Amino acid sequence: MEATEFTVELVRKVDDSYPVVVGRGLEKKIVEVAGRGALADRRIALITDSTVEGLISAAIAREFAAAGRPIEVIAFPAGEINKTRATKEWIEDQLIARGFGRDTLIIAAGGGVVTDVVGFVAATFTRGVPYISYVTTLLAAADAAVGGKTAVDTPAATNLIGAFHQPRAVLIDVDRWHTLSPAQIQDGMGETIKHGCLADSEFFEVLEDAFVRRGLSPKDFVDDDDLTSLTARRNCEIKRDFVSSDVFEGNRRMGLNLGHTIGRALEAAMGYTMSHGQCVAVGTALQMRLGERFGYCSAEDVERFEALAGAIGLPYRLPDSVSVEAIMAAMAHDKKGVAGTIRFVFQKGIGDLMVFEGGAYARPVDTQLIREFLAEQSRG
Repeated sequence: MEATEFTVELVRKVDDSYPVVVGRGLEKKIVEVAGRGALADRRIALITDSTVEGLISAAIAREFAAAGRPIEVIAFPAGEINKTRATKEWIEDQLIARGFGRDTLIIAAGGGVVTDVVGFVAATFTRGVPYISYVTTLLAAADAAVGGKTAVDTPAATNLIGAFHQPRAVLIDVDRWHTLSPAQIQDGMGETIKHGCLADSEFFEVLEDAFVRRGLSPKDFVDDDDLTSLTARRNCEIKRDFVSSDVFEGNRRMGLNLGHTIGRALEAAMGYTMSHGQCVAVGTALQMRLGERFGYCSAEDVERFEALAGAIGLPYRLPDSVSVEAIMAAMAHDKKGVAGTIRFVFQKGIGDLMVFEGGAYARPVDTQLIREFLAEQSRG
C-alpha cells in the first residue's frame, strides 16, 4: 500500500482574555464573577491549602450559599514542599470521589503554590475546566496570578511539569495581606522589586523611597493603602504587558524570568527550605553582578538594588550552606537552556531589559563562566 498524507485543519482564533480585580474584601465580588456567562451553571469546587482554608473558605462559602450556589471545599497541606505531582493526584481523586465532572468551575484560593497546583489540576481535569484565582498573598499577586503558567515542582527543578491554562478571572484581595507575616511580605517584595528592575524605574524609585529613605517595615507597607494599591496594580500590569505580547513564552515573556535562572536553581539546591522571593532576590542581585561584567548594569545599579533588598529584609548573597555544584546541577534543568550554555535574561540598568541579536530577550552564557562566577560570589 502506498503511503498517503493529509492535513487536519486546526487553525483557529482563541480569546483567552480575562479580568483582574484588585480591591479589598472581595468575597462578594467572587460570587458575582463566578456568575458571569457560562460559568453561572457550573458546580463549584473551592480548592485551597490548610492555612488559607481556616482564613477565608467559610466566608466565601457563606457568600455563595446566600446566592443559592453551595460550594465544596478541598484543602491540601500548605507549603512549597507540597507543590508536587502527588498533591495534584490527591486533589484529582478528591474531585472524582465527590462526583465532579466536566461541568466543574474551580476556585483556586490562596498563594502561588495553590494557584500553580490548582491551575494545573484545572488544565487537565476532564481535559480542562475553567478556574478563577482568588489571590491572597503579595507573592502570588506579583508572580503567579497573571499569565496562566501552572505547574508542580520535582526534586530536579521547580515548575518542571505543567501547562499553560489561563484563568477566567483573577481577584487580588489586598485585605488578605494583613494576615501575612513580615517574612511573607518580604517574600512578595522579592518578585515586586524584580518587576521594577525589568520594566519600571519610577516604581523602583517609589519602593526605594518607602523602604530605604523612609524605612518602612512590612507592617507599615501593608497599612499604606496607596502603596499597597500601587504595588498590586503595577505588578499585574507589568505581568499583563509581557504575557499579552508573548503568551507561550517564546521570547519576550522570558523577560519575567529576570533573577529566576539562578534563583530557581538556588531554590531547588536548597531543597525548598529557602523561600521563592528570597531566592529571586539573590538571583536578581547575582544576575545584575554578572550583567555588570558585560556592561549591562553599572556598579551604582547593583548598589541600589542591594540597598533596597537589604532595607526590605531580603538576602542578596549566596548562602554559605549551598554549593556551587548543587546550583549548577539544578540549573542544568532550566527550561531556557541549550547544550553547553544557560540562557540568561539581563536588565538594562534599572527599569529596562537588554534585547540581543535577532530581538532575543535571553542570551546564552557558557556554563563554565557561570560556575566560575558563582564560585567567586560564594567566596565573597
